[in-house]
Amino acid sequence: MYATAAAEEEVYAESAAPVWWVFLVTGTLWFVLSLVMFRFDITSASTIGVLAGIVFLVAGLIEFCVAGVVSSGWWKALNAILGLVLVVGGIMSFIHPTNAFVAVASIIGFMFLFVGIWDLIVAFSDRVGLWWVRMITGFTCIGLAFWASGDFQRKAVLLVAWLGLFALFRGINSFIVAFTLNHLEKKVAAAPKTVSAIEGGGS
Repeated sequence: MYATAAAEEEVYAESAAPVWWVFLVTGTLWFVLSLVMFRFDITSASTIGVLAGIVFLVAGLIEFCVAGVVSSGWWKALNAILGLVLVVGGIMSFIHPTNAFVAVASIIGFMFLFVGIWDLIVAFSDRVGLWWVRMITGFTCIGLAFWASGDFQRKAVLLVAWLGLFALFRGINSFIVAFTLNHLEKKVAAAPKTVSAIEGGGS
């Protein structure tokens, strides 16, 4: 994790380092939500649509929060775009056409696809340390995207399971951001001590 934090820390603003615990909390909540959803016994497509809408809207809001802690305009734009896509997906999930199961499954598939592509972009932009964690989650999300879009049985249990997996992967992403910011905070705090030690040794 140290190597991963060192590789990604330049993406995040030093001023945002103290809020690392926020993403630790959100990551934990994502894991709890994922576990709870795997225990859901929902058969109504409309209920699953509402659940999917809530999950995607929350994920979108968190991505906007991530956009606020990155330092580069390029990363801010990418996170904002992903957040917007998730919010739109959440709103679309609240709309229930006649073939609700197909619609919800398609929306879930597109959300998996966008999130998977995003994880791959982040992973391959800095292939250091545990970059492969993001790579694996990225490819897995893309695989789930094609499964969700191509499975024509549209069983309710599968829709809920896909949402549970989506929450699980968002939790992993939040933990990566949290540990990266935590390492950056420690580095910023240690910088003055290092400078003082160098100046003291020089004198």
